[in-house]
Amino acid sequence: MPLKICFYEDDGFRRFFPLSYMRPVYTLRAGIVPLYKRARRYFANAEFCFTARDQIAPLLAESYRDIPVNIIKKSDGDVLFLNGRLRDYGDIPELVSHATGSSAFKAGEETVAVLFKEKLLRHVPTVATQREYQETYGEESSQISFQETTATLYDYCWQIMADIEKEIVSDFALLRDRLPDSSKARVHDGAFMVNSGDIVLGYGVEVFPGAVLDASKGPICIADYGRIEPHAAIYGPTYIGPNSVIVAGKITASSIGHTCRIGGEVEESVFHSYVNKYHSGFIGHSYVGPWVNFGAMTTNSDLKNNYSTIRSSVGGELINTGSIKVGSFIGDHTKFGIGTLLNTGINIGVSCNLFGGSLIADKEVPSFSWGNTGRYERYEIEKAIDTARKSTARRNHTLSDREIELLRQVFDGRVEEKGIMSF
Repeated sequence: MPLKICFYEDDGFRRFFPLSYMRPVYTLRAGIVPLYKRARRYFANAEFCFTARDQIAPLLAESYRDIPVNIIKKSDGDVLFLNGRLRDYGDIPELVSHATGSSAFKAGEETVAVLFKEKLLRHVPTVATQREYQETYGEESSQISFQETTATLYDYCWQIMADIEKEIVSDFALLRDRLPDSSKARVHDGAFMVNSGDIVLGYGVEVFPGAVLDASKGPICIADYGRIEPHAAIYGPTYIGPNSVIVAGKITASSIGHTCRIGGEVEESVFHSYVNKYHSGFIGHSYVGPWVNFGAMTTNSDLKNNYSTIRSSVGGELINTGSIKVGSFIGDHTKFGIGTLLNTGINIGVSCNLFGGSLIADKEVPSFSWGNTGRYERYEIEKAIDTARKSTARRNHTLSDREIELLRQVFDGRVEEKGIMSF
């Protein structure tokens, strides 16, 4: 029987706010695929399931209908729990394949993975929740060995951005045989393709005259129905998701999700999905959540004038990122007025409305903030939901009741940990 892999959340999810308010870390993306899909590199035939906080599980299940959420159907075989913050799998695949008994794999004090061998699961119900597995882990601890692993975990959002280039390259190499046939795309005369052997264009993609796709430093993948308009320059390694439009500007080493509208300059950033940055302005070394809208000339800083390492605020704590290039972390449904300027390493919450044509000097802006540095008001929840409904309708998407309920909980400051796992 195939191995069953369950991706789980631990208490590290808080360090990924604001992006983890609405989703687990393992659904974030550094390359072409979400983090959880990296497991396919090592466990090609495994069956996946998700465990997550009860607070976000309903929306997660709505978004991933083909993957069970908080329901683990036991089959005749082993069950491997993988920490959703996995960064580098290291020797985990080898340790799992050679394990003769149930094992917990540790990187220092943190648990990276737990393997439940079939024999240990004799008392676990055929259809179980993470609670039954957590209890089995505690009750049968004498039957579980502990092993050190070379695998590593993500600790903060900026580490995901640091991996963009290598992850796009890795995903491209793995997926290449399954990527679409570029013959189904239309490349107009006057479009320029550099190192075209490393450029893959999906079905219905259209590249217009005056566009430049340069894969000399890494591959470029443009998914189905992408549209690259005149005067757009894309430099690899870069991924453009399905149904996204790139207008005049420059994109370098970035991962753009589905149904985005992107112009101006973007560098080494992840746009999750449904992001609208149609106008000029620079966004660099940033992770941008869904439904974010950038007004014209909105620009972030990702480098200090003295080239010192950048500090970012997470939950009110200033942390040295160890990097000289860190931009912005922007939560779902946040909007920026024209000419907004963003500080280095800034953390901006969910459903903010920031404007005023000046620098947002803060390191951390709470969710549902309205205004600018020193002049914030509380964005009324009903008005925020109304705006969210209107913006999603423009992309033929209906804001679901589950998403609305989660937005209300974020507004109320409710952050529940029920459903996370502690191994």
